[in-house]
Amino acid sequence: MTISRNKDDLKIFTPIGMLDYGFNEDLLWKALEEGADAFIADSGPQKLTLGHTTVTREGYEHDLDLLLAACHVHRFPILVGSAGGDGANGHVGLFVEIMRDLILKKGYRAMKIVSIYSEVDKSLVKSKLDCGQVVPCSKAAPLLKSSNIDDTTRIVAQMGLEPYVKAMEKNPDFDIIVGGRTYDPSPYAAFCIYRGFPDLGIAYHMGKIMKCGALCAFPKSQSAMATLRKGSFDIVPLDPAARCRVTSFAAHTLYEKTQPDILVGPGGTLYLEHATHKVLEDNRTVRVRGDKFVAADPYTVKLEGARVLGYRTTFFGAIRDHISISQLDQVLSNIQAYVRSRFSHEFYLRFHQYGKNAVMGELEPNLNVPKEICLCGEVLAPTQTQATHVSNIARLACIHGPYPYQLATTGNFAMPFPPYDIPMGEVCEISVYHILEKVDPVKHFPIHHRLLPGTGTFVTELAKLAVDGKSGSLSSKAAEMMTRSLEKRPFLKLNPLEGYRYLGDIASVIRTKNAGPYELTMYAMFDNDDLFERVKKSGVLCLESISELYGVSQEEVLACLFWDQARCFKATIKRPFVSGQFGDIDMHGSQQHTPLMYIKVPIGRYCIEANIR
Repeated sequence: MTISRNKDDLKIFTPIGMLDYGFNEDLLWKALEEGADAFIADSGPQKLTLGHTTVTREGYEHDLDLLLAACHVHRFPILVGSAGGDGANGHVGLFVEIMRDLILKKGYRAMKIVSIYSEVDKSLVKSKLDCGQVVPCSKAAPLLKSSNIDDTTRIVAQMGLEPYVKAMEKNPDFDIIVGGRTYDPSPYAAFCIYRGFPDLGIAYHMGKIMKCGALCAFPKSQSAMATLRKGSFDIVPLDPAARCRVTSFAAHTLYEKTQPDILVGPGGTLYLEHATHKVLEDNRTVRVRGDKFVAADPYTVKLEGARVLGYRTTFFGAIRDHISISQLDQVLSNIQAYVRSRFSHEFYLRFHQYGKNAVMGELEPNLNVPKEICLCGEVLAPTQTQATHVSNIARLACIHGPYPYQLATTGNFAMPFPPYDIPMGEVCEISVYHILEKVDPVKHFPIHHRLLPGTGTFVTELAKLAVDGKSGSLSSKAAEMMTRSLEKRPFLKLNPLEGYRYLGDIASVIRTKNAGPYELTMYAMFDNDDLFERVKKSGVLCLESISELYGVSQEEVLACLFWDQARCFKATIKRPFVSGQFGDIDMHGSQQHTPLMYIKVPIGRYCIEANIR
């Protein structure tokens, strides 16, 4: 298809933040009837080492089938980045193979597919390293060594918008572009550039939000539509039960980023300190202005790679005896010593105490003795057989090991089901997470195209739109759900001192999330200007308090600031374990927020009920 460029606005549809998780087909057809110009989605970086995809082939087939049907009927373009989850060359090929099979099976018309590949040769990385042109991507990341490159299974470069623009310019009649590892907003920005909207500040910020679908809405949902014009963009969720608010929207701008106002990507930096957010009259759409993109000179891209470290076996069980629990750290230390005496080969054994500090691990500030513990043993060894043998001995020691004052002599460990020692396969860890400097933005990303044959016999009856009337107004049930979700949260049962409130009672959003594999970022947001200023002036949220709360040094607090545009406090710390590393207990970093909820904020006789919304 050849794309027209004579419109004053551009509508881009994203049905879900991660392609392959399933989405509402009715909303897809609704977006097309409302004039969507393109479908753009991300598939997200995972399992780079082993060549596995994020979900099964069947999961990809389901979502790609819906998109192919829409492309067949409406002839609108599809752009997909980071195919298969990590963007490896094999996964780009897998997506093309799936679409080829679906086109033939379903009778879709012939479609032109453009593929962009992102794996880079190790020799290139080594030569750049020798020239001093490879640097860590994060303050928390280590320097790259030549041995890291050798150990890495494959290395991908995170492409910017330029390869996508070139692919469209060289193939203006394309139907689908499947990209390798991609900076999430790049396909969005590229399509905007190609269609004659050159403001990269607006385009990149829109892409940063849209790459997760309607997670920027309240309540968060799947599908979203962006409308881009000169100098601004709008985003609205397509689920009639959801709406965008300034807080929910700005919260997603902060998502997975070290700092809220400076977002670094391939070829430049997006600055958001002057960005403004406005809720439109429909009370569902947010309009954004004032974003600025500054190009980098020389051009840089991020490299990603991982290596196999060994093999993992785990076991699970529970402990209810308070005598054992009260001295569990020492009991587990004795078990460690016993297991080490049984083996001469190298291995690592860790215990995670769910109910005590498994979720937060070394960052946990509250170590009160619980009534019961779920214990997970995790073993890393050079082979799967060795890992399983160590797990077996450690588990038996948990069951039968003696401890002081023991009364229960028939067994210390409640195991729910067999197999008791569970082989988990290879353990991988990040080995390359670095910036490649002075690089051509297109040269290292080969572009290929092919025509996938089809009969064009497919006929569909468009699904009925799941909205109330042509206006898409909220149904009474959806409105009731939204009203209930706005009610005051009941989860903090303890009362702080007079004149204080828990942060969890007054913040509208409290989140933690990875900002790359080496950093954990956290933020608290507020819907009310007065409340935000009271919290800001109280001084309880600062570098010192974050350092103390999470038990890290002040040097390991990498960012700590208030961002007035979003009524937000944000801090970023160095992760105690690299995401996915052996011993890590929260790979996404999403459950480290609880300590923030219980910070006591001195706000006097402030009426929370009147202002929490």
